[in-house]
Amino acid sequence: MIPIYIKNEKKFKTITLTLKFKAPIEAERLTERSLLAKLLTKSTARFPSEQKLYDHLSDLYGAHLSSYVTKQKTAHVMTFSMEFIHDKFVDEPLFDACCQLLSDVIKHPDIREGAFDAQKVAQEKQLLAARFDAIKDNKAQASFQRMLQEMFQTSYRYPSIGIEAHLPAVTPESLYAAYDSMLQDEKALYIIGDVTEDVRAKLEYYFDFLSNEAALEPLKLEPKDKPVYVTEYTHTSQARINMGMTAPVEYGTRDYFAFIVMNQIYGGDATSLLFMNIREKMSLAYQIHSQIDARLGLLYVVAGVQNATYQQAVDMILSQLEMMKEGQFSEELLAIAKKMLVSHRRENFDRPRGWIETSYASTFDAVKLSTDEWIKGIESVTKEEVMAIAAQVNVQTIYCLAEEVTA
Repeated sequence: MIPIYIKNEKKFKTITLTLKFKAPIEAERLTERSLLAKLLTKSTARFPSEQKLYDHLSDLYGAHLSSYVTKQKTAHVMTFSMEFIHDKFVDEPLFDACCQLLSDVIKHPDIREGAFDAQKVAQEKQLLAARFDAIKDNKAQASFQRMLQEMFQTSYRYPSIGIEAHLPAVTPESLYAAYDSMLQDEKALYIIGDVTEDVRAKLEYYFDFLSNEAALEPLKLEPKDKPVYVTEYTHTSQARINMGMTAPVEYGTRDYFAFIVMNQIYGGDATSLLFMNIREKMSLAYQIHSQIDARLGLLYVVAGVQNATYQQAVDMILSQLEMMKEGQFSEELLAIAKKMLVSHRRENFDRPRGWIETSYASTFDAVKLSTDEWIKGIESVTKEEVMAIAAQVNVQTIYCLAEEVTA
């Protein structure tokens, strides 16, 4: 039986039911899993067309069925979710009907003779191809993906939606094989709303899946003496800078909390050093921020800058990191950063998806932190700890996409 997590929250009029599938990130499977996540929510054996499924959702008072794929640590995660009105507001058994539908999405897809419908597969392939084209047209997204490809040599370098070059080879039969493989994934079920433990028996009935533990490989990058510097040229109104950095942190440790606070001060919001100094004071960037995957010890800086001054902007971004190491930031900025992080954490739990995603992320770690423990960890970070973790940040990759400036 898969683990089931129940959160009673009376302030929501809706119930959100979410099913997670976890498998290692493998390049040869990403594209088919991405297609499969969308395909499964377009029809079922009982509702074999998108219109019939849409009509059924309308009959369920506008219940919302959705799916998406993400990378978490070194796992590829497929998420299927139903959001629907609580029975007490409509005086109908919506709970059972919506559980049945989400169960059918996984257990009873529209499959004939060991393959998905060829026309539906072709349509999903076209939609995914359009997403790949949109990423290529978006210089910010495209340059970030190029930076990841330079920084990582494992399957982690690819986006969660897959690999464009693999798209033509996908067939109705290969998608069925991917579906069969997906059923062997590690799974977990989350429900939040005005529900109690009384619903567990029903959930166990509708979602009586077996679950295998996903064996995830650690993501290791050795520190570099000098970052790999890559510049590519294209026609663009503004240059794009993407930097990839690492820090040796473990979840739940003092360094972990210091790393989160350090990122917030460095480039986490409009009060940060990168924003205030490089964008506001020096006018070197149209937009700039830093972001982290604290569980993996990864830090990224993303900026859109003037073509003529992108090298100066790179130098200044690195200089702000040196300022962090030297403690050239105020106690006031430290206090603001911690206050913002705590506020964001609390706000996250005010949304069903926020609770689900945060709760699911915690299952990746041996150490378990309650919300109060996480907040205390952030609030206890000192300036010296921020300086210490900043000193351990290693710049791995600097990727710039710019338009060549000629004299």
